[in-house]
Amino acid sequence: MPPDARTGPVVLLGFDAADPDLVERWAREGKLPAMARLMARGTWARTGGAELLFEHAAWSTLLSGVSTARHGFHFFWQPVPGTYGLELKRGRDLGVRPFWANLSGTGRSVLVLDPPDTDPVRGLPGLQVCEWATHSHYPPLALAAEPATAIGEVRGAFGPREQIGERIGASVDEDRAMTERLVARAARKGACVRTLLAKGSYDLVVAVFAEAHTGGHQVWEYRRDANGDGPRPDQGMGDALLRLYRAVDDEIGRIVDELPPTATVFVTTTVGMLSQYPTEELMESFCRRLGYQATPQPAASSGPPPRRSITSVLRGLVPERARNLVSRFLPFHVQARLLSEKFAASTDWSRTTAYAPPGYYTGCLRVNLRGREPNGIVAPGAEYDAVLARLEEDLHALRDADTGAPVIARTVRAREAFGGDVHPALPDLVVFWSEHDRPLERVRHPRAELTQSRHAFHRGSHHTTEGMLVAAGGAVRDRGRVAEVSPLALAPTLLTLLDVAAPLEMTGTPLRDWLAESAVLADTGT
Repeated sequence: MPPDARTGPVVLLGFDAADPDLVERWAREGKLPAMARLMARGTWARTGGAELLFEHAAWSTLLSGVSTARHGFHFFWQPVPGTYGLELKRGRDLGVRPFWANLSGTGRSVLVLDPPDTDPVRGLPGLQVCEWATHSHYPPLALAAEPATAIGEVRGAFGPREQIGERIGASVDEDRAMTERLVARAARKGACVRTLLAKGSYDLVVAVFAEAHTGGHQVWEYRRDANGDGPRPDQGMGDALLRLYRAVDDEIGRIVDELPPTATVFVTTTVGMLSQYPTEELMESFCRRLGYQATPQPAASSGPPPRRSITSVLRGLVPERARNLVSRFLPFHVQARLLSEKFAASTDWSRTTAYAPPGYYTGCLRVNLRGREPNGIVAPGAEYDAVLARLEEDLHALRDADTGAPVIARTVRAREAFGGDVHPALPDLVVFWSEHDRPLERVRHPRAELTQSRHAFHRGSHHTTEGMLVAAGGAVRDRGRVAEVSPLALAPTLLTLLDVAAPLEMTGTPLRDWLAESAVLADTGT
């Protein structure tokens, strides 16, 4: 059933990276009253499954309805298919469109503010602004709007653009100041949405609040209401995480209160959070020390040494640690090229069976597969499966050298998780490390000890593979909590409510059992 004066608009509000355990608990305790009201009068569920294996892809998948198996996005540095190089990838680069792109030509109008990893859809009636007040990116993404005058509209309702990035190693006072800035920013974004709603009529409203994501990472280690006490002393910051969640919840409540009673509201939390530190160096050490990834051997030669470029000579005179520090100040395209070249040159591919591309927290292992990699040596079929089995056995043998506890929570084979063919950039094996609230510096295997130094991105929090979806309002049944759903279901469900057919690339099934009978009848044409 299309939205009209009788049914009201379709509204999607993003509660970016709000942990579903905390949302459920704090809603139940009355600390998040807006979420509690929506849950009490609608239908809600956890989101999960293969589409949340890679948190970097969560928003791209959710807003497009296109599976990760097709678009291949899983980390901002990822392999270039057909090579051993790397490339910078973000949601904007995938060639997938947000679901509201399917409203083109329907006359539907949209109000879209800060959907992550998307560009505005040209030619749609209404207002679209991306990257006004979002979770931090490196390098920062450019502000984009449709039409161009939408920037002035948002500036008038919100104030100046405000991107607030995480600060690794910040002091308590700096963390406290950032919390206050984020709480205030959430209030401004909520006021902006309400102001723009009051000035126009829209069939679809999409607005995403990023404060629980950026701020959640920043204050996670002070928490009192997560999984026990955080590793940092409270110092008056124990309730900072709740304050951030409450700030977003307050704005969700105010927006919902100003919508017509027949409006249909969806709130999604994308992914949750947990305690973890980067394990990138351990992942590479695992591959090299256990013989999967071979280091190049010096070439023997009886002739004169090959000529070296001036750049390579100068590079050899500077210690690697200093070179890495200097490279951070180079233009980003130069950094990208240097990283890709260094990665490709660091391995003897003729003797490598499996290797670890960059990945701060979640490990991504690739088999050097014949026919896929340029110098692949592992045959598809039984040999490929045997390499994966050995990798899994060795990973699950890893123990924390200090406590003796297992350090691998689970491993997932991508082809089994997604079923059938997957994008060639995706890893073969996804490795999830156990939750830990201190850096893992030494890890033991029966055949080797793996060590790592302090990572440059020394942050003690990462993401879970679960989110949350809540729906309430005119076109939604009152069913309470139901079974877990895939993020792929959201986009086709919202298109159903807008009376627009989902394109073939959306492989998810609309949540028809969440919807009122009138909406389902309209969708099926009966």
